[in-house]
Amino acid sequence: MNRIPWVRAAAVGVCASIALAVPAVAAHQAPPDAPHVPAAMTTPATADPATPSHGPATPSSGPVQPSPGPVKRSQGVTQEDIRKAQELERYWTPERIRSAVPVDAVRAGETVQAPLRAPHAAGRSALFAPSHQVASGVPTVGVFLIRSDDGSATPNQFCSAGAVTSPTKSLVLTAAHCLKGGKSYRNVAFVPGYRGGASQAGEPGERPYGLFPMELGKVWIDERYLSSSPSDDVDFAVLRVGPNSQGQLLEDAIGRGNTLTTVPAAGLARREVTLTGYPGGQKTPLQCTNATRAFQGRFMEIACDGFRTGVSGGPFLEGFDGSRGNLVGAIGGYKTGGLQDNISYSAQFDNDVLRLYNQAVADAAPDTVNPLGDAGTWQHATTFLTGRFHSDSVRNSTGDLIVRWSDGEVSLYPGNRAYGLGKDIRLVKDKVWKQAKALTVGEFTGNSTDDLLVSWADGKLTLYKDVNETNKLHNPIQLKGPNGTWTHAVGLTAGRFGGGNARRDDLVVRWSDAEMTLYTNVDGRGLHAEKQLAKPKNTTWSHARDSVAGNFAAAVGDQDLFVRWSDGEVTVYENLGAKGFKGEHRLRPAKSSWQYSTLVTAGAFGGGTRQDDLLALWPSGKLSMYDDTTATALGRERLLVPARIS
Repeated sequence: MNRIPWVRAAAVGVCASIALAVPAVAAHQAPPDAPHVPAAMTTPATADPATPSHGPATPSSGPVQPSPGPVKRSQGVTQEDIRKAQELERYWTPERIRSAVPVDAVRAGETVQAPLRAPHAAGRSALFAPSHQVASGVPTVGVFLIRSDDGSATPNQFCSAGAVTSPTKSLVLTAAHCLKGGKSYRNVAFVPGYRGGASQAGEPGERPYGLFPMELGKVWIDERYLSSSPSDDVDFAVLRVGPNSQGQLLEDAIGRGNTLTTVPAAGLARREVTLTGYPGGQKTPLQCTNATRAFQGRFMEIACDGFRTGVSGGPFLEGFDGSRGNLVGAIGGYKTGGLQDNISYSAQFDNDVLRLYNQAVADAAPDTVNPLGDAGTWQHATTFLTGRFHSDSVRNSTGDLIVRWSDGEVSLYPGNRAYGLGKDIRLVKDKVWKQAKALTVGEFTGNSTDDLLVSWADGKLTLYKDVNETNKLHNPIQLKGPNGTWTHAVGLTAGRFGGGNARRDDLVVRWSDAEMTLYTNVDGRGLHAEKQLAKPKNTTWSHARDSVAGNFAAAVGDQDLFVRWSDGEVTVYENLGAKGFKGEHRLRPAKSSWQYSTLVTAGAFGGGTRQDDLLALWPSGKLSMYDDTTATALGRERLLVPARIS
């Protein structure tokens, strides 16, 4: 299974790769007399098909034209900022801008064959609207220039983008796929109002407002799009640009930007939306106005002729007045915006794009690639085990996670002491581990580093001593050779269950005939005292799915047993060693959603040393933590890996 390595390669943060190539520009404050712009939105702005949430854009007399004479420098802009913009202009000559090729076209050339789009419903062609060029340009829409550093024969590339009004006066929104791909970039710039071809005497040139360099590390992309399997639901990026060579911030140069407007799923079909973008080979904005449709319940679809490669990131504008409007989408999402020139898409603008906007306004740290990978990876997990393994975790009494994968790989994820997990460490990758029938973790050999106990398909019982990032699985102790008895062990749970000491060295075994057995004080010499907890062929324990040790009851001391049943019931048996199965607490009733979970374990991942944080995996690959769970209530859910969206 080609799993973690490619995730690692793709996991180089897009923001980081761009940051290495683009000069830093300090954050700028708007002058006291600047025109009013909305503060960062803290609640989603919803839009109705008939009435945009922010109202239609204020009418204007046309594009804001640059002053023919010297312009006033924006407050806070330094001479160094201007120098960096001038340096960018020296690279992006008019000839280089004209010859830049669409990012999408370059990537299409790297694939054998682009996927085919599903056919549209009959009669939909009648909804196509004609498009027209806007020779004068649109001040809030421009080309988004990218110089690729990957050795491409066509390093000068571009997408489309739109300015977004904000207190920073410096935000731009484009498609995330324009910047995603594990490549490094430099000389990234936004050119608002760009128009191809030579200008007439006395008219603004091709770059009427100048070039605005992207600031160092100021790109906000949802972590789900940074993963190895990008979620097309979040194909948008917000970035901050520095001032132009005249010392103007973006909105001081072009006037107010477009107003970011969120759209509910029920409002994806809209009456009148204007689409604008820069098709490859043209470099003059193409524009079309048409109604939109909902597509798959999570995309906005519009039928406009001629929107070929290059238009990615171009804005969907409602209430458009010729210069600006309410930004309700950007070309991207489904099939990165579509595979036909006459149909374009946008991912739904919901709380996800609002979150990125608020991050940008607050200058918050951008998302990074999830060190745990994505949901597609976690759908291959077959076993969860919790203990203290990594040297740092042993010192800090922090829980770590061991995962066995369907291909026989076994990985260690160190805990971060903040209810999360860090980058994985491979312990072994060998198909023989697919034969491990039941596994558990305990403190069997008398020190603070935990051990791994494995029952194999042939009945062999092996103890791997002191598993950590160095020892890995190199210290096996064979407790039992191949035999006919232990081939019937279907579940192992190690914990502190009344063996008379403070170690987690007691072992509960669930057998194929539903018998439940407790072995106390297991060590490197083998199994010792045995106690029957439930008789063979009982009608209860054949329905158990996951059973893990933890500290869920209020009392300290011996541990409790958490059990997930096949019907969705979730139960905690308090102080198993003393009470057996009589101290039962029901956390979830039968037919609860927990019948669909695939793996559950418990550890001390944050908030103390109690082993009371549940980690649950779901069929969609979603990984959740329920911290500080008790014998009477599940803890608050923390999402570690979002669900896979097919």
